[in-house]
Amino acid sequence: MSLLLEAMSNPLDPGYALAAQRRTPRGRSSIMITLLLALLAGLLATVAAAHLRPDGGQVRTQRMRLEQEIERRTRLVDQRQKANEALRAQIARIQEQALQGGSGAALAARARELGLVSGELPVTGPGLRYTIADAPSATAVGQDPRDTDTSQGQVLDRDLQIIVNGLWAAGAEAIAINGERLTTLSAIRSAGQAILVDFRPLVPPYVVEAIGDPAHLQAGFASDMAGAYVQSLRDNYGIQVSVSSQRSLTLPGAGSLVLRSAHPPVTSPAPSGSPTRSTPAPAVTP
Repeated sequence: MSLLLEAMSNPLDPGYALAAQRRTPRGRSSIMITLLLALLAGLLATVAAAHLRPDGGQVRTQRMRLEQEIERRTRLVDQRQKANEALRAQIARIQEQALQGGSGAALAARARELGLVSGELPVTGPGLRYTIADAPSATAVGQDPRDTDTSQGQVLDRDLQIIVNGLWAAGAEAIAINGERLTTLSAIRSAGQAILVDFRPLVPPYVVEAIGDPAHLQAGFASDMAGAYVQSLRDNYGIQVSVSSQRSLTLPGAGSLVLRSAHPPVTSPAPSGSPTRSTPAPAVTP
């Protein structure tokens, strides 16, 4: 009976109890060591983050310096562009004076006409003015507004391309976007969130000016697919497009057009009595 009572009161073998007592201090010390290591790791992570995090004042200072440098470079580019325009006008006057009288007058008139057609010289005349702006709810992100619901009202480079091509097809004689004259070598493309014309960024709203007969331009544009596309931008995406007829528009010149690979054909000499033929000059890549 005493053996049963002993088994009921002390069910654990004395050896197991002794082993448990020996392990208890070691387990507590392990927990303490683990906590201390965790605290030390947290402290090291906090110190590292504090050292790696940039100083807010330093970031603001660097940003201000960058903005000031951008503004300075922009003013410098504008000054040089105005100087180039003044030099081009002076060269044109000297050229006309040198070609006064005789066949030189005809050459001067022909050079002036080619300068107007190619976009090298500024032009003035009646036309249309299109103003294109983002929808009021559009977000300024560099995403495709035709594929996402968050920025469907943002004007894209291809929107301006379609509008410009529609105006050319309607009979426009000269076109400029935000004062940037378009020529046969001009390109409208996007870079990130900005739309570029000949590598110059444009700031919305985008103003497209086209010189030509206003009534003829408007009718031709409306009958072309560009007119339907603009109406779709208004109805489906909320893009703001307004058009107005202008009695007089003045578009700046694009400057001298430099052809690097295109050359006029060279007529090779032929023996007497044999027909001549022109052979194209080989393309030269700078």
